[in-house]
Amino acid sequence: MKKMMVVLFFVLLLCSRYQFVDMSQYESKTKSIEVKGAIQAPGVYEVDVHASVEDILKKAQGCLDNADTSSLNLSLDLPDESVLVIPEIKETALISINSASEEELDSLPGVGPAIAKRIVAYRMEKPFQSLEEIKEVKGIGDAMYAKIQNMICL
Repeated sequence: MKKMMVVLFFVLLLCSRYQFVDMSQYESKTKSIEVKGAIQAPGVYEVDVHASVEDILKKAQGCLDNADTSSLNLSLDLPDESVLVIPEIKETALISINSASEEELDSLPGVGPAIAKRIVAYRMEKPFQSLEEIKEVKGIGDAMYAKIQNMICL
């Protein structure tokens, strides 16, 4: 009985000494997000802790006309101190098969120096009248044409 009283005394002593602490008062209500790239007003923004990418873009006054938002998840909730980069749409210049140099033609995927020389030789005899006509050059078949057709012009 005496041991039980001692144990009970220590339990009461420990329980009365410790109090529960409400941690919600220490939680941040905002987060800092840096926005850069193709955006109207790049910078660091303080936003609500649960703000989505869409909310952050609105605060940064929206994207520029050349912004590529196709890979953005607008509903994503970014963590504090994140960096949001808005990429630009990359415009690629088309290569003219009737006037490009061998070096420019060589830059096309699958076209090496030998095929580039054949393209130049072909157009010296007869300029290309259509893009598909390039398939008449030895070494360029349907598969290679499919790779380069969106990169060439007359």
